[in-house]
Amino acid sequence: MKKILTVFALLFVLTGYVYAQNIAYVDIQKVMNQSKKGQEYKKEIENKVKYYQKKLDGIDKKISQLEKQLESPVLSEEAKKKKRKELEELKEEGRKIQQEAEEELSKMKAKAERELVLKIKEVTEKYAKEKNIDLVFIGGAIGGVVYYDEAIDITEQILKKLDEEKN
Repeated sequence: MKKILTVFALLFVLTGYVYAQNIAYVDIQKVMNQSKKGQEYKKEIENKVKYYQKKLDGIDKKISQLEKQLESPVLSEEAKKKKRKELEELKEEGRKIQQEAEEELSKMKAKAERELVLKIKEVTEKYAKEKNIDLVFIGGAIGGVVYYDEAIDITEQILKKLDEEKN
């Protein structure tokens, strides 16, 4: 049994070598992080983080001031009640801003990644065609094939062989 598996593996490797002699690799995470476009997206996201952080810092400052005012023994119960209500409203506003920030930043990141991956794929395909590369594997945070020459696609043959086998 081991001998059959070894022969099968050897045939598979040799067949793969015949079909795909020009293979390349792209670390997509590195390209995303180090490209100019990737840096632009990163800067946009950082600026949005700073924007929301500034808003939240302002609310935190107001909350601290209200909490100090509530500690004052000279405030009437009516005034304390108003301050507590104002404090709760500020805390709620802070929670809403936090949630809004998380949603917007998540969308921005997803959009940037999607656009970058599509652009990297486009550039990789063009480069692979120019250099007669049959197969390009990607690595980094994402794995898979970016481009392949249709001449090396054996999917239909594998499906046919699999369907011909008896369970």
